[in-house]
Order: sequence, then C-alpha cells, then structure tokens
Amino acid sequence: MIDDPHLPLLENSLSGKTSALEELIQIFQPKVFSLALKFLWNPEDAEDATQEILVKVITNLGGFRRESKLSTWIYRIASNHLINVQKSKIERRKVHLRVIREELHRTQVPYNQNSQIPIHLQENESEPKISELVLHVQVACTYAMLQGLTRPYRMAYILGEVFQTSSEEGASVMGVRSETFRQRLSRSRKQMETFLGKECSLTNVNNSCQCSNRITYAMKAGRIKSYLKLSEQMKQDGRWKEIKPMMSDTSKIRKAAEVFRNQPEFLPKKNQLENIRTLLDNSFPLATR
Repeated sequence: MIDDPHLPLLENSLSGKTSALEELIQIFQPKVFSLALKFLWNPEDAEDATQEILVKVITNLGGFRRESKLSTWIYRIASNHLINVQKSKIERRKVHLRVIREELHRTQVPYNQNSQIPIHLQENESEPKISELVLHVQVACTYAMLQGLTRPYRMAYILGEVFQTSSEEGASVMGVRSETFRQRLSRSRKQMETFLGKECSLTNVNNSCQCSNRITYAMKAGRIKSYLKLSEQMKQDGRWKEIKPMMSDTSKIRKAAEVFRNQPEFLPKKNQLENIRTLLDNSFPLATR
C-alpha cells in the first residue's frame, strides 16, 4: 500500500467533512499555483488556471483510485489542464528561444559605469527598491524563457529540474512512460542549459544579459507589473517572504535549474477557497465545519 500522508484528509473529505476538504485545498493551492505560474508566466492566467484545476480536483475526488499518491494525482490533473489550456498571449506570439534571444539583445539598456544602476532609475529609485525590481525582473525573465519550450517539454522541465520529481513520478504526472519523460527532460534541460549558458549572467558572469540592465525595458513593457502587484498584495497580507535576488557569481558557472529554484514562492493574490465555497456546499451538503 502506498504511504500517503494525505489519505486521512481524503477519507474525511469523501465522508462529507468540508473542513477536511478545505484543508486539502489549502495544502495544494500554493503548489498548484506555483506550477501554473511557472508554466503560464502570467500571474493572472495562473490564478485562473489554479481555480479551474482545484474545481476539477473537487468534482473528481471520488474517482481517485489510490494507485498513486494523492499529490501525484492532483499534479496529473494540473498537468493535463495546463498542457491543454488555451494558449496565452505570449504563446500566441509563437515565442521560441531564438525570438527571446533576439529580444534580449535588442532591449538591453546601458549601465552608468560608476553607480551600476540603470541610468533612468538613478533619480527615482526609492519605490520600489532597485533590489526588488531586480528580483522581479529575474522571475519574469526566467519564467518567460520557459515559454520558449513546447508545452510537453516545458512541463517535463518544471517537474524534473525545478520541482526535482523523480522520473517515475514525473511520468505518472504526465501520463507517459518513464523513458519518454526522461527523454523530454533531457532535451528540455539541454535547451535551457544552452540558452542560459550563452545569454544569462546568472549562469555565467561573462554573459551580456544583466538583470539590472533589463529593468528599464521590463517596466516600460509592463513585464513585471503583475509580479509587483502580486508581491505587494502578499506583503499586505503578511505572506511575503523576503528573498534577495540572485547575483552573478564569478567563481562558478551555474546550472540553469539553480536559477529557477532560487525564486520567491509567489502565492495567489486571494485565497481560492473563498471563490469555490459555493461549490463545496453544493457538492458536500452534509458537511460539518
């Protein structure tokens, strides 16, 4: 029998205890949102997808056959939903890594060599702080790079490299053979290592693309606006955990996966549970709270 710590909550949920079902949702909501955000890039799209995924989980909970851990089953629902969801605006632009590379080279902004702060920000750098802008640029930029991978490869990369799931679990989540998952992971890893290894200063300090150089473009293009709003809401709710932006390291060459793992854990602006309470009440009329 599979050792699953969430089975007691599952059993109580299926017996009609809404409090147990709500606890399950509270546990998996941030995990599903983290996956959706990395996969879709846009926080608003990720929030919508998270709610849709949680609804699917709730309405299909009785069909869980216990052939895997509950977490694997939920990630499988999330993976299927994200791979098949309508393409976002950025994906409809047919973004490839080649296109991203061209944009990076085209939109760099020169440094002031004395202050190492982008020229346009020198007189107005207090709100928000430069370090916070750099952090959000790192998140938005690296997640955008993931859009250059096809959806199956992108999912395999996030599961295998960023979340560090095993090949067996990753294959189960994606509904493919372990060998297929490993092939997708290997190919996507090679693509991201090659791309970041040649372009991003976080993987190699000698590369030209510096996070601070991209603040001007990111702000003008609205690339980090949604991330700033999301973190501001988390600050107001006391959910924001301070994290310093990753800095270029002259002593080593980083793997691409290290860059993706060194990111803040964003949470949805609002608790999705409030949006689906009506569904809970209709699905579990005998619930006890």
